[in-house]
Amino acid sequence: MGIVRKFLPLALILSALGMPAVALGGQPDWLSGESAEYPNDQYLVGRGEASTEEEAQNRARGDLATIFEVRIQVANENATTVVQSGGKEQLSRQSSQQVSARTDKVISGITIAGIWFDPVTADYHAFAVLSRAQAAASLSEELGNIDKEIQQDLQAADQANDLLLKVGALTKASQAAIRRDGFQASLKVIDPSGRGVQSQVSQASVQQMIDDTLKRIRIAPEVVQDGGAKAFASILKGGLAAAGFLATGMDDADLVLEGKLTMTDIGRQEGWNWMRATVEVSLVEKASRRVRGTQTWPVKASAQDARTARTRALIEVEKLLKQELRPAIVGFAAS
Repeated sequence: MGIVRKFLPLALILSALGMPAVALGGQPDWLSGESAEYPNDQYLVGRGEASTEEEAQNRARGDLATIFEVRIQVANENATTVVQSGGKEQLSRQSSQQVSARTDKVISGITIAGIWFDPVTADYHAFAVLSRAQAAASLSEELGNIDKEIQQDLQAADQANDLLLKVGALTKASQAAIRRDGFQASLKVIDPSGRGVQSQVSQASVQQMIDDTLKRIRIAPEVVQDGGAKAFASILKGGLAAAGFLATGMDDADLVLEGKLTMTDIGRQEGWNWMRATVEVSLVEKASRRVRGTQTWPVKASAQDARTARTRALIEVEKLLKQELRPAIVGFAAS
């Protein structure tokens, strides 16, 4: 009875401030089951227990946020697996950051709906809730804005006569579609049906449009500097083919991919011979000589002897171009 007298004034103060009062009677229904006032089909809920009221509330908020974020993270990881194939890892990371920012805004709507003090253990129990309807409305609005953005990008791509500009517009649409997938994953967590709001245009379909357009772009590889490695010519051409472009002769080309390779023997360090290479590619319009973009990459390799180190450096250059040339050229188109 003394404990009840001790905490009764605090409960009255909290009630006057509009905060949830500390319940001192029997266990509330939300402690171990579904709350009648905050049913699961209308609210996401979290629970926390601690020796202080403040810590119990923090743990309840954290419990709800963790459930929410983990389920979103799983959905985003599944989406990331799809878009990483084809050099889209960077786009996925950007998307995750944007989705995370929006998720933080949604989670800020969490409120403490109940606090209960256990007179036996002297612990506080807190009950956190997040309105599904309120959070869903915010995310649905965001999805609507992204859908408009995708349609505008697709329209720009359809109207573009320049194939690189078309790829650039489609790339923006793809980025928006990836971003949308993240928000959709968030909404599916909140939506009791688990459906969210389906998109009329999938990220996969936009990616197919990009792939089809890239095959129409005729690019002639041209070695400007080979660093003494005659194999660089075939490496550059192979990188174009791996990127999905149509590598043609100079007569049939619309664009020229100029490649430069410099190789420097660093010498022997700690028992290893080191070779440093620098690869530079520039995409140039054949007729006007306008440069559409330039990208440079550093490469290092080592071996027991200088000749093998040089060979390994060329192998690394070949791997790099096969992996990075496509996103680089697509980046030129989008810039």
